[in-house]
Amino acid sequence: MTKPEEFGGHKLDNPSCVYCSTADGDLKPRNEVREGMIHFWMEREKIERSKAEKKTDEHMAGMPAWK
Repeated sequence: MTKPEEFGGHKLDNPSCVYCSTADGDLKPRNEVREGMIHFWMEREKIERSKAEKKTDEHMAGMPAWK
């Protein structure tokens, strides 16, 4: 994250991005973030849900909030 609009709540000190945070900058529930990311990968890479789930779980495992 490099731009204010990429940080949760548009707060530069927020360690979470806008996709993992509410408009106020609070962390969203894990299942909500996971589901959004699954749909992101399915649409972006035109892959089936099971592959998107695997990709999401691998990606989230490396993110501080979701380890």
